[in-house]
Amino acid sequence: MKLVKTLVHAAAWAACWVGSTVPAIAAEPAWPNNPVKIVVPYPPGTSGDLIARRLAPAMSQTLGTPVIVENRGGASGNIAMAAVAHASPDGYTLIIGSDIQFSVAPSLYTKLPFDVEKDFEAIGPAAKLELALMAYPGLPANNLRELVELAKSKPGQVRFASTGIGSTHQLFIELLKMRAGIDLLHVPYTGTGPATPNLISGEVQVMLFGIPQALTLSSSGRLKPLAVGALTRVPLMPDVPTISESGFPDFEASNIWGLWAPARTPPRVVAKLRAAVDQAINDPEVHSWYQANGLTPIQGGVGAMLERVRADRAKWAAVIKQNNIQAAE
Repeated sequence: MKLVKTLVHAAAWAACWVGSTVPAIAAEPAWPNNPVKIVVPYPPGTSGDLIARRLAPAMSQTLGTPVIVENRGGASGNIAMAAVAHASPDGYTLIIGSDIQFSVAPSLYTKLPFDVEKDFEAIGPAAKLELALMAYPGLPANNLRELVELAKSKPGQVRFASTGIGSTHQLFIELLKMRAGIDLLHVPYTGTGPATPNLISGEVQVMLFGIPQALTLSSSGRLKPLAVGALTRVPLMPDVPTISESGFPDFEASNIWGLWAPARTPPRVVAKLRAAVDQAINDPEVHSWYQANGLTPIQGGVGAMLERVRADRAKWAAVIKQNNIQAAE
């Protein structure tokens, strides 16, 4: 009899416990129920901005909520990074960051208002932008091998432009200098816009450009291509050899872009965001746009993106230290 009463009480208690938890589970708010914002750490018209604006409509369709893009430039992206790092981890604020923010900045700046490892949750890779080494048409070198020979015969006389101190445009050429044993003079600019006219006129002689810009400048005859940074030849520039096949095996010059959320974003929200990014990148229209603009998806998902970011962080730390590269803080 005691056993029966005990079982009855246990069953009643269990029923009450289950009943009390059902409303709590049902009350969990659906996500998303507000617009999602992608912060771009650069001005409108830059690579990250264009990629974000192309992905946003496709992500919006999957998520069932507007996805808007907000430009917040300044301090090489550090201002936007700090804002997103300290935003509410609810999935409504993301950043599309490049290797500059996640691989270069930790070594380039002595103090950052965020920690790239602790303050962000990787959502997924957005795109990889291959770079091309372009030259002033009057430069007496028509490929990378000839440029190396010229630089060896005239140490410090060939000038290369970059988009700023510590930019990947500088770091890739610094790395190339190290591997080739040559001396090129660095001339930093504030972007490709101000640098391009001086390259066309010959005030500086070489510079890295994204494939779309390189193709435009090459087809118009304003600049000539010496090599592309992809590991295999680029379909849009099939006659231009890679840096790798020009005497520097496995040398890759490309920028990567990825989407990140603040750390501690709920796993269920992260999963939905990752699915939305994945579906956006695999959308046929987005894929066609990528191909037309010299962009490629990063294969391997979040894991591949994190592996690349961390490997680049170690690589650029060594290049920055060896060349004593210091950014204004």
